[in-house]
Amino acid sequence: MKLKRISTKFILSFVSILTAVFSVLIAVFYIGFRVSMNNYIRRNSFSMQEELDLAVMEVLNESAYLYGRIMGSANVDLLTGIADGERDKSAREADFDALIARVGFDEEYFNDIVIITGETRFGLDKSFINPPEEYIDLLENKNNLAYIGNVDKSLVMGIYSSGSVSGFEGFVLFYMSENKISEMCNPVSGSEGYSFIMRSDGYIISHIDTNLVGKVVVYSDVYNPEAAPEYKTETLDGSKRIIVTSKPELLNSRYAFHSCIVSVLDYKYYFGRMDTTLIIVLCVSFAMLVVSVVLAIIRARKISKPITLLSDSINATAEPTKNHISVLREGDELVQLEKNYDDMMDRIFDLVERNKEDMQLQRKLELESLQMQINPHFLYNTLDAISWMARIKKQPEIDRLVMNLAKFFRLFLHGGDKFVKVSEEVEMVQSYLEIDAIRYPGRVTVHTEIAEEVKDRQTLKLILQPIVENCLKYAFVTRNGNMYIRAYGEGEDIIFEVEDDGDGFEVPEDILNRPATREGGYGLKNVNERIRLQYGEGYGLEVTSEKGKGTKVKARLK
Repeated sequence: MKLKRISTKFILSFVSILTAVFSVLIAVFYIGFRVSMNNYIRRNSFSMQEELDLAVMEVLNESAYLYGRIMGSANVDLLTGIADGERDKSAREADFDALIARVGFDEEYFNDIVIITGETRFGLDKSFINPPEEYIDLLENKNNLAYIGNVDKSLVMGIYSSGSVSGFEGFVLFYMSENKISEMCNPVSGSEGYSFIMRSDGYIISHIDTNLVGKVVVYSDVYNPEAAPEYKTETLDGSKRIIVTSKPELLNSRYAFHSCIVSVLDYKYYFGRMDTTLIIVLCVSFAMLVVSVVLAIIRARKISKPITLLSDSINATAEPTKNHISVLREGDELVQLEKNYDDMMDRIFDLVERNKEDMQLQRKLELESLQMQINPHFLYNTLDAISWMARIKKQPEIDRLVMNLAKFFRLFLHGGDKFVKVSEEVEMVQSYLEIDAIRYPGRVTVHTEIAEEVKDRQTLKLILQPIVENCLKYAFVTRNGNMYIRAYGEGEDIIFEVEDDGDGFEVPEDILNRPATREGGYGLKNVNERIRLQYGEGYGLEVTSEKGKGTKVKARLK
């Protein structure tokens, strides 16, 4: 019975392993397929939306081209006649019609053109002449063509013209065909989905469903323009959909659309085939599992046979009436198994002891870490107490020194974070400089310049302070001077500069390999290595200097 149980254990173990392997393979296949498909859809959808951005902008550019032709020098007489409020309106309308006929009017792109000068409006379609209320906003952005809204089946582009060659002043509105825009957003009809353009407040600019155009349709739980770019799966009208949202950079920057492009893709179109494929994989896996079980039974019997012989040999040895049956040969797997077992037990005991030591060390480190977390709070409280005592004693310099020191340590520790904002990095240096100014008043005048676009970007902590400290230590030994601290962007990189008009020096070749010491040294090696370890080759420090003129240290980070 025991041998049968051992054989059964072999079979069950083997089957369990095979089942686990097949399950993992199927799971990897399923997850890999989904991840691959999601990446494919995400990559192609965002690429498609970039192409839509360009295609729609090319359509809207027709209004800019037409405006340029209208305001051409050849049309000065007609524009002057239209703007002349003293003339008869019918004569002015005749000039308007002549102007449109001269510049060319493509009905494929435009439903109407409206010119508003003074209190008078001129348009081709008299019943379609009312502009959207938002056109007055064009006054704040003179001579710039911009999107202002939708009217009926038209997308209205407008410009307030002032100071042109003709002297014409007024509004020019272009009623562009929304169907043309929708065609650009949905060049191929099919079951895979559709795309539309929506303003950030939920206002539909262009949609395949014309009933939604010009309406505010807000689905805060589905479409979130502020979160663009975004890729997610939602349920719409009872069907699973893939929602891809991005902001059209060209439309938003050139024509002030303040919008996003939304693509609604059919989930089944992309993932429906995966269910059929998964069924096929499961059937093949089950067939392979059955074959593997049969092979496992045959193999288990072969493995258990030597154990049966060994058991018979042991029983024969244990009973005096039976002779010893030798079944093991020198070098047999069972003999080696016994030896390996003894060695394994010795190693296990060693590992247990080592694990106990590691656990004790880990506990010690945890206690030290807790102590390190407590110490900064103690330091802040102590500095705060000293500050209050200085105020009570009416010692503003001591209060200022202590508060700057507390601020410096608070920014330096920063909750243990490795990165801080650029503005926080500069703020920490300013606190350090305040302390130095109290110690050596009037020695250095500091000028700080931080570009707005980099203030909130993340940077490696404690980059500027060692450079500034190095400058204070060596640049103003013989005279007072100025220090310039700058932070700005250069492409995708962040640039820090610390420049002084101090003594200057001849820059040695190994300046970035010299560690800081008590006796001297520039101490830039640590800063340079930290930057390069974090961001790689091409980043780090650059030092330039000239005797008597000053020194500049430039740090490049990503």
